[in-house]
Amino acid sequence: MSHAAATSSEPATPSVPFRVRERVRWEDVDLAGIMRYSAFPRFHDVAEAELFRAAGITALTVLERLGLWLPRRVLHIEYHVPALFDAELEARLWIAAIGGTSLTLNGELWSADGATRHASWYLVLVCVDAKSGAKRPVPDELAGALAPFRWSIEGSAIAEP
Repeated sequence: MSHAAATSSEPATPSVPFRVRERVRWEDVDLAGIMRYSAFPRFHDVAEAELFRAAGITALTVLERLGLWLPRRVLHIEYHVPALFDAELEARLWIAAIGGTSLTLNGELWSADGATRHASWYLVLVCVDAKSGAKRPVPDELAGALAPFRWSIEGSAIAEP
């Protein structure tokens, strides 16, 4: 896959995380052409949107059909190696856990050739009512749609909750 925001052609399986390629853009870098720390979450956002799309869920589906918002509660990023302007990177993302009222997504940012891991992260989304903002259980429809994208870093499948 050589173009930006290309997604996996097949749904992720428990042995492989979901993958999206994206280039480091001009707005992502400092004057030395090195990707700024604040630009790394953009790669997660692209991968998250595409993973949800591959699962048949969009932000509008979550809002309109399920009546939910999925605000971020935790974002933890570890930076390993700087990325440079125009580098093609591969964001790898998977559902690490589906809790009672939350989803945990883990991810890694790699060079397109798979030789260099630039960052790793985890993100916790909380399931809240779109009108009241009160926590709600993760709906079965959402959990079921995301289940094929559950994976562990060791590569073994995670059992259904």
